[in-house]
Amino acid sequence: CSDWSGIAVVNNADHPLVSFLIPAKDRAAELKSALASCLCQSTEHWEAVVVDDHSSQDDLSKLVEGFNDSRLRYHRQKPALSGVSDARNTAIDIARSDRLITLDSDDINHPHRAARCIDLLEPDQPSLIYTRVCLFSRTQPSGRPKPILQPFSAPLLTMVNFITNPGTAFTRRAVERAGGGFRSDLSLAEDYDLYLRMARAGVQIRAVDEVHVSYRKHSKAVTAERSKELHEAIMTVRRINGLTPFPLEAIQDHAIPELNHNLLTRDDQQALWRDDRWKPQ
Repeated sequence: CSDWSGIAVVNNADHPLVSFLIPAKDRAAELKSALASCLCQSTEHWEAVVVDDHSSQDDLSKLVEGFNDSRLRYHRQKPALSGVSDARNTAIDIARSDRLITLDSDDINHPHRAARCIDLLEPDQPSLIYTRVCLFSRTQPSGRPKPILQPFSAPLLTMVNFITNPGTAFTRRAVERAGGGFRSDLSLAEDYDLYLRMARAGVQIRAVDEVHVSYRKHSKAVTAERSKELHEAIMTVRRINGLTPFPLEAIQDHAIPELNHNLLTRDDQQALWRDDRWKPQ
């Protein structure tokens, strides 16, 4: 889908059935592609809420305005708020739909995503879905599906986060049931914390064996540069949520074989998900 410029769309803007939540900071070229993927949806009943987290290099308001589509909504973050957690929470607050889809500013929706999330989520139910994602990069633009989709397991979630954030969608009721959105004091693993709170609060969480989004992998990705910080953030989330220390081998009782192999044979995954509090008996 590429023929979007100059086409004003106003129908359904005031009563969308689903809202894309897009925290953004600079990276205008990537955001342009993300917004174009919203315009290519197979249904018109959506909106995209762009929360500008204090961009200093790119004029994102001009970019959003240039699409000439009232379903694309731009919001400049308040000076007192900053970071991806606050940006997502602001998007949740001002979204007009009770079905909420995560979309990072450098990722790309597949055309059926909004329609499928409308089908899969009942707005009056506290629920979350997560899907497969397609991994792509500048050197591999066609991408490849992420091979592992772990069915939901509450015990396993207390050990590792197997829910890929770019492929999630949830209802406002789920956020309310969890006691609120993303923790503002977390800049990493904030999604893991939210999923843990949702699971503990009885939110229905399920895997959907479909690809809904393409996830951009690049050298500037947070987790590529800050793996040690991410591990420390995971440990913080475990402490905040009162999780019991465990040996990594305990995942074998709950994880599918592919995930077991990935976590127990790769040094980087073991370093990321080990529990520093565990002491062999």
